[in-house]
Amino acid sequence: MAEENSKYFELYITSHGIVQVSSEVKLKILHELAVKDLSLSEIAKVISKAQSTISVHLDSMVSDKLISVHDDLQDNRKKYYSLIALPFGKSVNSSDESRELAFQMLTKVAQDPKKMISSLPWFIFLGFDGLGLNVDPMANILGFIHGAGMSGSLTGKTIEETISNVRNYLLEMDMGEVSIYSLKPLTIIIKDNQPLTEGSAKCLIQYTGGFFCRVLEDATGKPYEIVSSEVFGTDCNYIRFVLEPRQHKIPLLEQGLETE
Repeated sequence: MAEENSKYFELYITSHGIVQVSSEVKLKILHELAVKDLSLSEIAKVISKAQSTISVHLDSMVSDKLISVHDDLQDNRKKYYSLIALPFGKSVNSSDESRELAFQMLTKVAQDPKKMISSLPWFIFLGFDGLGLNVDPMANILGFIHGAGMSGSLTGKTIEETISNVRNYLLEMDMGEVSIYSLKPLTIIIKDNQPLTEGSAKCLIQYTGGFFCRVLEDATGKPYEIVSSEVFGTDCNYIRFVLEPRQHKIPLLEQGLETE
């Protein structure tokens, strides 16, 4: 039976290492700053807390390298806060089923070491889900890095050709069968031969979605993002996600972590 979380928390990667955040106020601030930079008064208004209370939290978060503060280019008397940490994951209920599937996968890899490369991401997602940690944000970043590592080698003359190249690549890597459900909006369906749990399958969406986003960016010059997704199938081994050109701020992955 799954274990109930005693306290919700989120993990962020900073230039000083991984930082755990469990304060409800700090989490709200981080979520708002993930959308856009805000001033002290704007944060206080959105969070519905006194500026004096928010200020204490902001100072602590700046010290922890979760956020940075900078002057307004139009008014030096006004300061804005920016999110500079990368989200890593968040606490969820642990899953016995995910732990069992991870063990089964590890057993198969031990019997056939050639499957190690293709099985590694799935094993990681199942393992974290089994331990009670959702790593969707980091899965998306890893997929994006994987796509960047291809250095445009999957780019085709059209989106259809590019996706066909990705389909062949993932099939060769034994990482699932790709189908185009529709082009407008661009909807991808992937069937995986590995039984998954809903939590680990959602991580798979983020990983493969991040991979597709980077490959499509290389092909079109436009950044993409996942706008909707779902997991289906008896074994949670079918995933569907919709990709569209990104409209909001550039992800922190592209900006990099702040260094001293």
